[in-house]
Amino acid sequence: MFEIIFMILFGICVGTLTGLVPGLHTNTVAIIITGGAVTLVRWFSPLEVAAFLITLVVIHSFVDFIPSIFLGAPEDATVLSVLPGHELLMKGVGFRALKLTVIGGIGTFFIGLFLIPFMFILLQRIEPHLSQIIAPVLIIFSVLFILQESTNKKRVWATIIFLLAGTLGLITLNHLSIKQPLFPLLSGLFGMSTLLLSLFNKKRIPKQTLCEKLPLVSRKHLLAYWKAGVSSLIVSILPAIGAAQAAVISRAFTKFKEHEDFLIVLGGINTAAALFTLTTLFLLGKARTGVIAALDEIIELSFSDYLILLVIGFNAMIFGAAITLKIGRIAAKNITQINYHLISISVLGLLILMSLIFTGLLGLWILFVSGCIGLLAPLVGVKRIHLMSVLVVPVVIYYI
Repeated sequence: MFEIIFMILFGICVGTLTGLVPGLHTNTVAIIITGGAVTLVRWFSPLEVAAFLITLVVIHSFVDFIPSIFLGAPEDATVLSVLPGHELLMKGVGFRALKLTVIGGIGTFFIGLFLIPFMFILLQRIEPHLSQIIAPVLIIFSVLFILQESTNKKRVWATIIFLLAGTLGLITLNHLSIKQPLFPLLSGLFGMSTLLLSLFNKKRIPKQTLCEKLPLVSRKHLLAYWKAGVSSLIVSILPAIGAAQAAVISRAFTKFKEHEDFLIVLGGINTAAALFTLTTLFLLGKARTGVIAALDEIIELSFSDYLILLVIGFNAMIFGAAITLKIGRIAAKNITQINYHLISISVLGLLILMSLIFTGLLGLWILFVSGCIGLLAPLVGVKRIHLMSVLVVPVVIYYI
């Protein structure tokens, strides 16, 4: 029991770190865990390592909205929160924006627990046909995302970016001999490109208001919790579709009255994904994220292990919400004093160094190319969600 508590506390610390540092993804930790699995199991049991990983991903799902909202430096799962979050930040209520994502995470976590039995039934029915529907579903949603651009010019650019990122993903994942190819790919597309853009952001951030009377769980937001929960459940079953795509799917079929509703849904999707990807691994033996893939390498889940990890995830949710609000309050008070340029340069250096260590010179080339493609989307004014074709195209080719 002491070892499990220690690993949970360690997961809280590491999840907070990965959430706060722009460009530092949980997949980075997953790479390290996978590489050191042989050594880890000498000191800790597989369940204890799994407890660390689940705590890590749940804590990260809350904390990573802090740099997204306050610094404009998201990862792929929080990239859609930048515009509404930044708008509220520039109005002096950035802490309110952050609290809305926490509200979404807490409420949707409970909805996710309620939906898990239905997920058991759903997966048992569609699992034999899953390989037949994956490619058509991914193609349909990819086309839907492109058509959602506001003008024909942007749709053309979205198609070009989709093809560029997809081709890069196909070449890197299927034809290059490189260890951990996802690190330079995703770090370049979503981390490096965002950090480079933020270096040229000269806007001054106004003083933030901290007095917020928002209940953490509210019946008023029940519909938003359900939207987030159902969207997250659906996309957790399918590979190459993540939290960002789930948010777009949810927004495609429902109308949000204001940015606040969307932030609640996005926060909920981000957290519920941890529940559903764990359930998908337990039921199908399929890993949908880097952290869950690392967990799969460490432990063969029994039903009792699965239940224990759900309880650990619930406790991590409580800690994640508390930590996010605490750090967010500090960030809101001191946002005008933060030297973001120095932070961005430091993180860029870290990404380059880690790419070199984990993937070598070829990984650096992939980081550079993916960073250029990642820059293209915001420069021409289209949504970055099209960059997820880096995973979608290889999956579609595989299942066709």
